[in-house]
Amino acid sequence: MRFLKYLFAMILIAFGMLLVLNNIGVYDFQLGSSWGYIYPSFFIVYGLFSLWNYLRKKGGGWMFSSFLIIFGTLLLLDRFQYISFGFWDVFQLWPLFIVYIGVSIINSKQQGWRQYSKGATYSKGNSHFSIGDYQQKQEWNLEPLNLRNLAGDFYLDLTKAYIPDKTTPISIRSLAGDVTVLLPEHIDFRIDAAINAGEIIVLNDIADGINRNINYESENYPNASKKVDLFIRLKAGSIRVERI
Repeated sequence: MRFLKYLFAMILIAFGMLLVLNNIGVYDFQLGSSWGYIYPSFFIVYGLFSLWNYLRKKGGGWMFSSFLIIFGTLLLLDRFQYISFGFWDVFQLWPLFIVYIGVSIINSKQQGWRQYSKGATYSKGNSHFSIGDYQQKQEWNLEPLNLRNLAGDFYLDLTKAYIPDKTTPISIRSLAGDVTVLLPEHIDFRIDAAINAGEIIVLNDIADGINRNINYESENYPNASKKVDLFIRLKAGSIRVERI
């Protein structure tokens, strides 16, 4: 962003000019007191610039950028006597790394799903993120689905759905609940299912306990024109996929 570049440049120019005026005796510049306000601003401006580059996918990283912004802001708040926070209090910010790890895990799962669905005919489809049950039992047209739920059950009866002549991806993520998917006998499918605690049943394959997963691909899947890709992630509950 040009504004941030100019702002950073103006800070450097103003700081340099103040030093020059101080050296020639025109202006009494107290470097010791002013520096306490200047260097936190550098952290904030550079953090904003780096974050902007990250959002534009031109480099930078959101973790490093946000850390600089938070750190610089806390330093300035100390200078204005709103809080007490010195440079070496940076170690008090260690809990931020726990937050960053959590966000990174979420991002990695989303990237994994994008890689999984790469190559499949994919459109935006329907997306749900809520608390409660999601059911499709009546006649309906199957489209790419991206279903998210904090807690609740998912019930998809694909035997009553019109399945298009292409690869249709279905993504289901939930913290807790049961997932049931019923597939017609003639439909080929692939599934990547994982659960932290609970049970997974895919046709005759069963996995139960802690940190379980099943990857399955029907025999004719590679050559089938009409097929379904299932990507399911649960923290706790059960996953059941059957053919009827």
